[in-house]
Amino acid sequence: MIKKIAFNIFLNIAIIILAFIIVWSVKNQQYGYTAAGICSVAIFVYLKIKLVKQVREMTRKGVNSKD
Repeated sequence: MIKKIAFNIFLNIAIIILAFIIVWSVKNQQYGYTAAGICSVAIFVYLKIKLVKQVREMTRKGVNSKD
């Protein structure tokens, strides 16, 4: 579970940093960086959603097995 928490923190930080990079690249008309940032954010958001679903399933199984 510690690995999943650490991975979640990494994903949050990566998404925030990439958001700043996208804003910077649009302001400075560096559209290559914008495209790369948007693709990276999409991948990280996908991974975050997948991780949240895994953790939710783990907690449901944990709650049901204790009954």
